[in-house]
Amino acid sequence: MMPPTGTNQNRIRAFVALELPDHAREFLNEMITALKQTKADVRWTRSSSVHITLKFLGDIDVSQVPDIVSELTPVFAGQTRFVITISGLGVFPNLRRPRVVWAGLDDTSAHLGRMAALVDGAFHTLGFKTESRPYSPHLTLGRTRSDEGRESLIELIKNTECKGPGFEVKRAKLFQSILGPAGPKYSPISIFNIGDKDFG
Repeated sequence: MMPPTGTNQNRIRAFVALELPDHAREFLNEMITALKQTKADVRWTRSSSVHITLKFLGDIDVSQVPDIVSELTPVFAGQTRFVITISGLGVFPNLRRPRVVWAGLDDTSAHLGRMAALVDGAFHTLGFKTESRPYSPHLTLGRTRSDEGRESLIELIKNTECKGPGFEVKRAKLFQSILGPAGPKYSPISIFNIGDKDFG
């Protein structure tokens, strides 16, 4: 387990996510580069920072980290590794008011949904609030800052076929999110191997 950045702080901003392999990040970088051609006013995510969020925690006490790691380790170790595929482009909340640009994930077997539910249950055991909204797996590519270039962006999204590579989900991480003027930076605190037969 790696210590949180700035350990003099009592609270950190944290989340749990699945990491992507290099070839998936390279594909997403190509998609972001193509979308940038619209000149839309979007703060684009660095492809190295794109991840599949399972649970956003918000601000937590640093003292909670050991208990979180202890609770999540057997959850991930007990899962079976699976393959998912990047598929589709879209925006939240809708095409009239795009705020978040995302790439979709083909989760027809609902592996991600089940894993997110197990993670949510583990945090409920620790006293965290359970999620009220259905889990919607996606990869955040950017966040709009204004309506500039919106029409061009939406037109390209509607007419672009996003069919990316498949990849095996092998690891999850507990991240600290450090907010800055250039956008958030993500620092891993703990790494969990999925399907770790040696655990326990």
